[in-house]
Amino acid sequence: GVMHLCERQGSTFISDGYVHPALRGRGVGAALLDLVEARAWERIGEAPTGERVTLHNAHLTGDTAAPALLAARGFTRVRTFFRMVANLGADDPAPSWPDGIALRPLDVEAHGRQLHAADEAAFAQEWGYEPRPYDAWAKHVFGRPQFDPSLFVVAWDGDEIAGFSLNYAKRRGDWGWIGVLGVQPAWRRRGLGLALLRESFRRFRDTGETVAALGVDTENPTDATRLYQRAGMRV
Repeated sequence: GVMHLCERQGSTFISDGYVHPALRGRGVGAALLDLVEARAWERIGEAPTGERVTLHNAHLTGDTAAPALLAARGFTRVRTFFRMVANLGADDPAPSWPDGIALRPLDVEAHGRQLHAADEAAFAQEWGYEPRPYDAWAKHVFGRPQFDPSLFVVAWDGDEIAGFSLNYAKRRGDWGWIGVLGVQPAWRRRGLGLALLRESFRRFRDTGETVAALGVDTENPTDATRLYQRAGMRV
């Protein structure tokens, strides 16, 4: 079995574990959970005092053992996420941009902080949102080995960023990954999200990708799942 612990914002942790199918029912999952909880407690000792500490643990839909184990340890279900994918082809519809929108190449030095502010504003009402300092955000967004600024789609309304799609080359070798797609509140319900998706598909296709994928909160307040389905994506 294997389990990893990710720290986010100092006092919020996400863990994710797996047990070999042939070796289930022998206490491996419980042992891994003991270890990851102990590791989280070690890290909490380095976090600022007085903050609420949370551990999120993910499991795959259809797994019956993990929910029972987690429930017995005091975890409660809070959210479900879909992985959605789309096959890319030459006949994919071209993006149709709303009036007033212009695309510009990403310049990290010139636009990085403005893109960070746009990301924060677009997701301020989302579940689990916590503000992230620019340096930590930039390391996560621009510091990945797959980072390619030509894959990032940034849509401008004059001097303001109206929407964006932060895209990365092959994730685990099997698809182009739409890491974050966001639209500012003033630009929602005007077709910008669909245009960002279709432009992302085009850029992936031009670099040789055949599949694009993303993750989505099934209870997303902007009904993002429906948008992705309109673009031809499936769960």
